[in-house]
Amino acid sequence: MVFELIEIAIVIGAGYFSIFEWIKKKDIKSNEKNDFFVPAAFLVFGIIFAFTIGVDGEGIFPFASMICGIAALPLVISLVLTGMAQDQQKLDGDLTYNEGDKFWIIQDKLSPLSSELEQFDGQEGEITEVNADRSVEIKFADSSVGTFWLTNLSNIPPEPPKSEKKGWWQ
Repeated sequence: MVFELIEIAIVIGAGYFSIFEWIKKKDIKSNEKNDFFVPAAFLVFGIIFAFTIGVDGEGIFPFASMICGIAALPLVISLVLTGMAQDQQKLDGDLTYNEGDKFWIIQDKLSPLSSELEQFDGQEGEITEVNADRSVEIKFADSSVGTFWLTNLSNIPPEPPKSEKKGWWQ
C-alpha cells in the first residue's frame, strides 16, 4: 500500500514538473501570448471549481480538490508571467524555433561550438526537436545530427569566407 502511494506521488510529481517543461518549450516555439493565457484561464476556472467543492463538500474528495487547486497556482503564475513576456519578445525580434524550421549554424562568443560540432559551422539544418534547456537537435543534409544552443542558430545565411587578395595577380 505504501509503495503504491509512493509510485502515485512520483507519477503525479513527474507530470506536474513536465508541465513546467512544456511552458519553457512553448516559450521557445511561440511569441503569442494567448498560447499561455488560454491554459491559464482554464486552470483558474479549475481552481475556482476545486475551492467551490472544497468549501461546500464533505469527506476526503473536497480536501483533495483544494490541494489540487493550491498546487495549480504556480502553474497559473508561470503561464501568466510567460504570456506577459510575449509582446516584448515580439518587439525585440526574438525568433521562434519549431520542428521543421531551417537554420544555419554559427559560432557564438558566449556559447562557442564544441570541437565535435565545429564541423557544422556555416551549414544549414532542420530542427527535429526543441528542448526546454534552450537547445535544439538539428538534422543536416548528410543525415548527421547535432544538438546546438539557440545562440548558435541564425536565420540569415553566413557570408562565405573572403579570399585574401595580396595583389593584382590574384
